[in-house]
Amino acid sequence: MKWSTVRMGWRNLGRNRKRTLLAVGAIALGQFTLVFVNSLMAGFFLDALETVTGPMVGHVQMYHADWREERAVDLYLDNLAERRAALAAIPELEKASPRIYTAVLAASGERTDEPADADPGFIVGVDVSLEQQRGGLLERLDDTQIPGSGEVALGRVLATRLGVTEGQLLAIIGQDVDGFPVDDLFMVKAVIDSNVDLVRSMGIVMPIADAGELLMMPDHAHELIIHGQDFREADTLRAAIADTMDLDGMAALTWREAAPEIVRFIDMKDWFDFIFLSIVFVAAAAGIANTAMMSTFERRHEFGMLLAVGARPRRVVGMVLVESVILGLIGVVVGSVVGATVVWITSHTGINYAALGGSDVEAFAYGDYSIPLFIYPRFELRHIVYGLVAVSGTSVVASLWPAALAARLEPMEAMRT
Repeated sequence: MKWSTVRMGWRNLGRNRKRTLLAVGAIALGQFTLVFVNSLMAGFFLDALETVTGPMVGHVQMYHADWREERAVDLYLDNLAERRAALAAIPELEKASPRIYTAVLAASGERTDEPADADPGFIVGVDVSLEQQRGGLLERLDDTQIPGSGEVALGRVLATRLGVTEGQLLAIIGQDVDGFPVDDLFMVKAVIDSNVDLVRSMGIVMPIADAGELLMMPDHAHELIIHGQDFREADTLRAAIADTMDLDGMAALTWREAAPEIVRFIDMKDWFDFIFLSIVFVAAAAGIANTAMMSTFERRHEFGMLLAVGARPRRVVGMVLVESVILGLIGVVVGSVVGATVVWITSHTGINYAALGGSDVEAFAYGDYSIPLFIYPRFELRHIVYGLVAVSGTSVVASLWPAALAARLEPMEAMRT
């Protein structure tokens, strides 16, 4: 294609500036919608995924083969220290957090004239140092609130039901791995909120050494919650674990297998990408087709003269196509710049999605998890690329008919109109 054809296509956009601006505005609005809304959805779904894979599910879970179905206290992994040492040798592994779980009865341990009412609770024995890290169950606590030996962090809902506050005693009654009754008193070091419903409503989070001593589970754990460097590489991490140790009698599931209901929820993002990409297609097609058609009819005389002096029909087709592609690209650039700027700003300030709808709810429940509604958009370059490819293709398709009409004009007839 000759450079003169490109220059003529660019010059022709200025003939009717109002129409050109309207077309550019429609395409830019569609591209802005694609970039901003998909970045908003990317932030929302990534936060949801971190909520799931962070504190409770991890990237890979390891446990006794029958634990997932029965949840019995005596279905545990033994030789915990040896297993953790073997896992630490895996380059892809970031941390392996052991957990002890069991249902108990909990009541206020303070001396009162009346017997305290007991409520169902759920012990979660953890490696406190690991749970303080990002994505851990105790991430939100400062160093003064972290439970030590003889101390627990109590879920806010359970604390409210029991009337227990920080600094007070909590009585726990349960059964050890052999079925014998056990009980003990612990000081409530902190009352915690959590994105995990079980922890928030019934959780009694304590050091794993205390849980192991109470339940007669030395060097044991019910689960190992394993995190790698990237949740997308969970299958690779599981394969590395299988190569490192014998998994006979154990199960090792990736987060997709352990939480399939969340996977279905996360996969909805692909539909959002498709919907908003369709908006860009429609905006580009409508704006470009209208502009190209009107421009073609207004310039019949000019096209007739070009054909009469020897211009080939493909030169006329090239002019119309180039004009449409330039129009589309300008719209994409404007929409991408505005969209990326808004995403950059809101990625730092966040967006209270619930407040936009007039609600004061901070999260919504999905399964056993609370997904936060304060969203930080995540910019993804592929959204700009999608829009660029979509508009470029749409520009060509939408202008083919006007270009064909211009190329098939009879020179003498066109020059008379």
